[in-house]
Amino acid sequence: MDAAKLRISSGDNGDRDKDKPHWRVSPEEIALVRDPAWILTKNSILARAVSLFAELSERWKGKLEDLPVPGPGLLSTAPKISRGENYKGMPWVVLDYPRSFGKEDVFAIRTLFWWGHYFSVTLHLKGNPKQLYLPVIRQHIGELAAAGFHIGISGDEWRHELEGGNYRSLEGMKPEEWEAILVRPGFLKFSAKCGLEHWNEAGEEIGRLYGTVINALHTISPRT
Repeated sequence: MDAAKLRISSGDNGDRDKDKPHWRVSPEEIALVRDPAWILTKNSILARAVSLFAELSERWKGKLEDLPVPGPGLLSTAPKISRGENYKGMPWVVLDYPRSFGKEDVFAIRTLFWWGHYFSVTLHLKGNPKQLYLPVIRQHIGELAAAGFHIGISGDEWRHELEGGNYRSLEGMKPEEWEAILVRPGFLKFSAKCGLEHWNEAGEEIGRLYGTVINALHTISPRT
């Protein structure tokens, strides 16, 4: 996801407009380009998404204090909020916390606002962090499934959408199916979403998903 890359449409409307210059626009587009209100509204919404993520990152710091982490100083790394204009054509805002992105090792929880789609919370593991957490994740698969999480099934760890063969719902999967994904080489991702129609409740819903991920990284005490 590149923060500042803007994809420019060709404006091609098919054979009907094949002889017209590609820079021509429709009357509806002229009305939009003359009206600054919708851009100002868009900017305001993106700013509110940033504010939401900043508030959530402060709220979550206490949840990580007793989390076993795969490297010294990881939890002292400040949360990072990024935004851009073009993931699959739509604006986005991302919170990475905790975060450690290396070539071989990745340990991150990524919260995404994707315009026109949803909020999502994603656990991303690779290398040593994956091996550290794999035994306890197995114990928490049922909780992840009940909370609506999906498991990544594509070969591209930088795809974030829950559609298009990128993820598969854990609900209804047989143990041998998710186990085959857990043990395959490379990265491991779990993701769940919150619909944008629930924006005003998003803090609580995203917090619930985040808490499910944190719980999935803690060892379950054996029964006595």
